[in-house]
Amino acid sequence: MPQLKVDSEDIPLPKEQVVKKRKLPFGHFKVFGDVECKPNTQDEFADGWYQVLPRLDSGNPIHHWSVTLAQLPPHLWKKYRKDYEGNKVFYPVIKDNIYYYSINETKYDVLLLELYGELSKGLNSQNDKIKELLEKIDGQVTGWLITRAKKFLKPESEKYAVDLELPKMN
Repeated sequence: MPQLKVDSEDIPLPKEQVVKKRKLPFGHFKVFGDVECKPNTQDEFADGWYQVLPRLDSGNPIHHWSVTLAQLPPHLWKKYRKDYEGNKVFYPVIKDNIYYYSINETKYDVLLLELYGELSKGLNSQNDKIKELLEKIDGQVTGWLITRAKKFLKPESEKYAVDLELPKMN
């Protein structure tokens, strides 16, 4: 039987399958190659949670957030400052590994700074002062700072029961 000669050029090669990477939602990042992490919420910041972010060279994209002072994560408040270029005031971008934060100025910034300072005093803070500042700000600005101040003003038994997830004391 005569053998049919076939050129290798005549045989169609299977198409290479292209695996598309799924684009991560804004703020999400991957660690250990395939574990997807979500950004902290304002409630998590209010409860004292802190998120360790991957370094810039990790292959994760940079996420740029536009926030008010009440939403700026607590560990970044020490980096907050005003700068001047000529006679114009601006707030430099605050960098935290793959997250960059631009601060949007509000008419409540002075009150927010005062509230943060009062909450930073811990047990030495003046509850009346916190209550007064909250009344001026509440409903106008949202963020972890407002949530934490409200939790701080709860009666001690409720406050500690919420923070530590303990049963309420009577």
